[in-house]
Amino acid sequence: MKKLLILSVILFFCSQLFGETLYYYTNGKKVELEEDFSSYSFIRTSKTRADFTLPANVKLLKKHKSVSIIEVIDDISLKTLKKSGNLFPAYKKKEGGKVYVSNQMFVKIPGQPSGEKAEKWCESHGMKLIKQYKYASEWYLVSVEENPIRKAAALVDSRIAEQAEPDFFIRLQKRAYIPNDPLFTNQWHLHNDGKNSLLSGSDHSHVAEAWEVLKAFKGNIGGNGVKLAVIDDGFDLKHEDLSGRFLSGYDFNDDDNDPSYENTICHDPYYGNYECFDMHGTCCAGVAGAATDNGKGVSGACPECKLIPVRIDLTSNNVSMSSIGIEAFEWAAKAGADIMSNSWGPADGYGAEDMSQTLKDTVTKLATEGRNGKGIIILFAAGNGDESIETDGFASNPNVFAIGAVIANGTRASYSDYGKSLDFMASSADTADDDYDGDNYYDTMDGIWTVDNSGSDGYNTGAQGFFGGRCIQNQCSYGLRCSSNKCTGIESSFSGRYSDYAHDFSGTSSACPLAAGITGLVLSANPNLTRNQVYEIYKKTSDKVGGAYYYDTNGFSQEYGYGRINACKAVKKALKMAGEDVSQVVCSGDPEIDDDDDIIDTGDSGDSADTGDSADSGDSTDTSDTSDPADSADTADSSDSANTSDPADTSDPADSANTSTDPHENCGNGIVDNGEQCDDGNRTDGDGCSEYCMFEDENDGSSKKKSSGGCSLDLI
Repeated sequence: MKKLLILSVILFFCSQLFGETLYYYTNGKKVELEEDFSSYSFIRTSKTRADFTLPANVKLLKKHKSVSIIEVIDDISLKTLKKSGNLFPAYKKKEGGKVYVSNQMFVKIPGQPSGEKAEKWCESHGMKLIKQYKYASEWYLVSVEENPIRKAAALVDSRIAEQAEPDFFIRLQKRAYIPNDPLFTNQWHLHNDGKNSLLSGSDHSHVAEAWEVLKAFKGNIGGNGVKLAVIDDGFDLKHEDLSGRFLSGYDFNDDDNDPSYENTICHDPYYGNYECFDMHGTCCAGVAGAATDNGKGVSGACPECKLIPVRIDLTSNNVSMSSIGIEAFEWAAKAGADIMSNSWGPADGYGAEDMSQTLKDTVTKLATEGRNGKGIIILFAAGNGDESIETDGFASNPNVFAIGAVIANGTRASYSDYGKSLDFMASSADTADDDYDGDNYYDTMDGIWTVDNSGSDGYNTGAQGFFGGRCIQNQCSYGLRCSSNKCTGIESSFSGRYSDYAHDFSGTSSACPLAAGITGLVLSANPNLTRNQVYEIYKKTSDKVGGAYYYDTNGFSQEYGYGRINACKAVKKALKMAGEDVSQVVCSGDPEIDDDDDIIDTGDSGDSADTGDSADSGDSTDTSDTSDPADSADTADSSDSANTSDPADTSDPADSANTSTDPHENCGNGIVDNGEQCDDGNRTDGDGCSEYCMFEDENDGSSKKKSSGGCSLDLI
């Protein structure tokens, strides 16, 4: 007996030391996985008793429906678990972290059968159909009671299915991807932790959170394979933070293929009303796609988008804007643009101006038939006249996305145009004259940091009165402070080193390329999305900033459109529509409603006035979605719901056993009393989204933030 026990222990430890190498296929490539016995996924199956509890010596790391991620420290517990369900070790990729299997797989079933035919096909191959995806209809989610890695490989190797992939759990714990660009901390529009007292608030577009999500699912921080055309005036193609970011471009001013800027000096407005030109394009390109994580300057919203620079004439008072648009749009489309960003339009305050019918037809054609039939996404700045957007026939065109501006406190910028054709908002700066310096100039509030033309050729000239330059009579322009006779911004050390960057870019001119960059992230998450589907994603996921009273029953506001685009939520939705399991991805901000069934390509032109999308309300065909962890109808895991005796399991914040009705305890919805902990998965220690976690001040009874919030991903 003693010998048998010793042999059993030896075999146990040998099995832990020499793990088997398995493989599966994805994107036509074979991916090898090595077993890692430091932790396991235990999956309840049909043989698992309803009253089963985890052995005492098992450490529960995470529980998700029928799957428990655990650590096992003894052979007896291993045997118990193997008898009670499926037990699989963790797996390590050669390039990547540790993953865990579930009991689910993604499979492409030949012929794309539906309903009973799909169910029978699955049963004949030892699987159970869970759902057929609506937008990626060639893909099916199935469950198995064997190792899904082996099963997926066998289906492909035997050519039973074209593609099959296990549905892995992965772990991430960063709140947001923070690049090493030194000026990123000032780019509140990308990530705002609420700690900068110089800002008007803690609102932002959640871009850094979207980077983290994409890094987890796509292996990059966003934009890979996406081409984004910036149609504007000149570009600094050789700037240290734009070099290598551009594809070939075109200059319609000089009719050549060099869209570089051409001005030499931007004159100081203290000494004359000179017009600065040919640097707007550089700033817009920087907002959309400046080099990110390169240790220099700023970050762009879409780090891996390829930028197409198209230079047009924005310096003259009398130009044919329709002719400009037609030429630029056709050239950009031919160059392969997926997205077009346009921070220009008719002059504010000069009455109504419309597109010519030729340009309208061009825009319609590109938005409906471009991008191989999926539609090019064309964005326009809403305008800076604090007037009705309906006077601007470019931004109000129903086939473009009209982008307004909100500042860091989540309210509409004072200049941003409004109206029924306004679509969405994005973060940008505002202007305010606080008269602290006694000048007649408006100061920038919540300025946007971006790339500027190098040297003295940009907005930041380093000249007298400007950032990095000498003060004039102890004064500086554009809201800068005079310190030691130097015009300085947020930190005096930036004055010389970062003179090739603008700190006060603003207007819907900045909001538009930010929205375009976010759109690049969305398309990289799901390249198959149509233009109309992207529009619907933004409608469903944008944050209702400004106040709920601004929005009608369709979620639309003439002040804010459908709200401020939330990059994290939009990317999450796009990934889900591509068939990814994003149930464990949490984006900070208002709780989102999981209503993918409302996102269908109805041919909606995108005009925000079109709120009659009722075709989807009757969509009852997708009733088989019982796999979505957030789906309240998911009652298939009956063995799991009965597990109320597992002492380790009751700590799971999402566990249905948590029946507390204390309205102040759920920190995701508002306030926690002193000493209480959040019970809805939002935690105050940085491991969860806690932006709305508040506590009651003992002194005055007021509600205060307990944590600055952010997007945490804990994908196991």
